[in-house]
Amino acid sequence: MRRIWAFLPAICLALTACGELPENRTEPLMGLAWFEDYDAVKSVCSAFSLIGERETGENETHQKMLDYANTSLYDNTCDLTLCFTDSGLIGLNYHDISRSQNFREWISALEANYGLPTEESSGMASWYDNPLGKDTAIYLFNLEEGVQVSFYATSDAPDRSYENPRPVPAPELRTPIVPFTNERPSESGTGAAETETPAPAESIPAETHTAPLRENRQTTAAGTETTGASAETSQASALTKSEDAPLAVKPSESTEPTKTTEPKETAAPEHAENAFLQNGLKFYDTPENGRRSMSESTQLYEYRTEEPGQPWELIMEYQKVPYLGKDCNAVLCFTSLGLVGVNYFDANTGDYQFWVQALTKLYGSPDEKQYDYTAWSSSPVGSGTMIYVFALEDGVQISFYADDTGSELS
Repeated sequence: MRRIWAFLPAICLALTACGELPENRTEPLMGLAWFEDYDAVKSVCSAFSLIGERETGENETHQKMLDYANTSLYDNTCDLTLCFTDSGLIGLNYHDISRSQNFREWISALEANYGLPTEESSGMASWYDNPLGKDTAIYLFNLEEGVQVSFYATSDAPDRSYENPRPVPAPELRTPIVPFTNERPSESGTGAAETETPAPAESIPAETHTAPLRENRQTTAAGTETTGASAETSQASALTKSEDAPLAVKPSESTEPTKTTEPKETAAPEHAENAFLQNGLKFYDTPENGRRSMSESTQLYEYRTEEPGQPWELIMEYQKVPYLGKDCNAVLCFTSLGLVGVNYFDANTGDYQFWVQALTKLYGSPDEKQYDYTAWSSSPVGSGTMIYVFALEDGVQISFYADDTGSELS
């Protein structure tokens, strides 16, 4: 699942801006910068134990690699592979060969800094919400040799305004992905500790050592399209999360494709026109009032972004926020004016027509409607406001915006 929070051109992209990130989120980069030169990185890392230098692929997939031993990630000893294209550093692959933490424990460690994964299966998890700055992603793999954590750029150069962008190489996997399962040993006095058990029969064939790339289409409020690279493994089983134990996972009982549900008629509750403003929240509210209004919801993270020439933003994301009968993720966007953006994300890809229908009942006919994009642009919830519904490849986004004219620039 990939979430894209599209703001108006006058407002920065809430989760794709390249602002200052908290130190705990950038720790895996070890002070290195994306697209930094090969020789410069090698010099900076001279204190590490270099195993070797090598090259892989050819033409557009050609990479140089620096392999190091005995580095550390979150106080766990790991080997490290730094990956470079002609543009510079694009990836860091940490290899926990000794399994100092199992796959589930690594998910927990990453969730502590980056929130819930946007995609998860029995042997892989991914974070696509620009966790390490603009155009970045994190991938976690349960491999035969151990657990791999990969931090990657998802563009092939710092500036995406160039012509004819090249594909970005996916993380290199040195051994096949295997499903992670937890089995409790039989009663033999050894306790009920969980053990990690690979299932070779379901593993990816040994010759498949690179996670394939999938193109994600991102639609902005202006209706333009960009593409970003994410990794997914078709052999990995789809999983669902237990409501009682959010970190536990279990295989889906069916391998049949998910059926798209037909939109149902929805009766809008009384006063639902303002239901998107949780617990008395108002446009132009202060962040403090925003936190109080959302205090009953679980916050995933909060950070400030600053893009030169654009208004600075304070971003807050929450999970399982009820809106018109659905449990959604919610993102609040603040500028110096206060709250100027409220976004909901429904992970059900079949709900686009549901949301268009529900909002049409509340706000009347939209001003613009396409197969994957619907807009109310004539001040539907107050002067200078707009509403958008986007059909994304991994769900539906519902966005409410207030006029941000006059917001303080970064």
